[in-house]
Amino acid sequence: MRFVRENLFYVILAAVVAVGGGAATFYYFNSGIAETLQSRKQVSDQLRDLARQELKVDPNAVEVMEKRIADLTRANGDDLKACLLFNRRNLPVLKLRIGTTGLSDANAFPVDEKRYREQGLYISFVKQYVTTLDHMVDGLTPTTLPTPEEVRIERDNLAEKFKESGQLEEKALQSAKLRNARQGLIYIDPKTALNPVFTLADQATSPAQEKLWEAQVNLWLTDEIVRAIAATNRQWIAEQQAQGVEQKPSVLNSAVKHLESIKITAAMTAFPGVQRSVSRLTQRETCAQYAVVPYTFIVVMPTRHIGRLACALETQNYHTVTNIGLSVVPQAKEGYYYGIEPVMRVQVDGEMLLLADWIRNLMPASLAVQFGKAK
Repeated sequence: MRFVRENLFYVILAAVVAVGGGAATFYYFNSGIAETLQSRKQVSDQLRDLARQELKVDPNAVEVMEKRIADLTRANGDDLKACLLFNRRNLPVLKLRIGTTGLSDANAFPVDEKRYREQGLYISFVKQYVTTLDHMVDGLTPTTLPTPEEVRIERDNLAEKFKESGQLEEKALQSAKLRNARQGLIYIDPKTALNPVFTLADQATSPAQEKLWEAQVNLWLTDEIVRAIAATNRQWIAEQQAQGVEQKPSVLNSAVKHLESIKITAAMTAFPGVQRSVSRLTQRETCAQYAVVPYTFIVVMPTRHIGRLACALETQNYHTVTNIGLSVVPQAKEGYYYGIEPVMRVQVDGEMLLLADWIRNLMPASLAVQFGKAK
């Protein structure tokens, strides 16, 4: 007993070890750990043997994958060709009038400076540019504000009826505005709305190639915007007629009633070190694959037709509408009459892509180098 008392700590420690070891032994033989360890060892051995084996390739799987890659490559090439064709078909190059023979087979681009000088094509370019813009405006079925002479005629016609009421001037102006609104689908002043690169006064100049190219891009974008507006009006008028509305198409029942202005940023400089504006919405900027051409146009229209206009624009080509802003039509525009439906002043900001494979060999060399063309 004395020995136990003097070595009590060690006795207790030995007892704990004995009891713990017995419990562990009991748990080991009754919990299936041995089987689990054996199973894991077998899996480990199989993985080791598999790693040492030579890989076997399934010829059928390889053939299927090769065919899939070939199909995807071909489809990608077909898509690129379709995109290029779409861009080219909707964006024809300006053709020039040479002498009195009409339109020649020669395109305005790429510019052959020698031929331009010898055949006076700079003059022809400016004339044809202005003529093309005029044709675009005609396609909108435009109308204008009543002139002072037209108001005077209305005043003379109404003089007998309103000679004592003191409303003669107001009634004459209202009558002239209504008559002009019924003579077309949209108000437009080409001198202020289209912001042309050239006017007929520029015929005596010999612009640089970059300026000619700016005019070509201006034509493309102006035509795209004008065609979208015309398509919007045609669609809306057709829907009204299908519903049995017999009113003559005019500003009074058109979707887009006034084209105030178009502004196009035709510059395509994207050389290193040059500050460029990037759309916050798309984050696109001119690169080796395409040129980004921003634009803005302002129209007066009922807001319910904004979606129709944006859709008409974006389905024509590679357009993206990046912003739409609304404001009240200025009261100063007293000569306009838009009908009885409320209208707003709508600013549409957008950008269009010009594919490099389409424009690379047309544009001046100073701009084409950024699209991979050698100097």
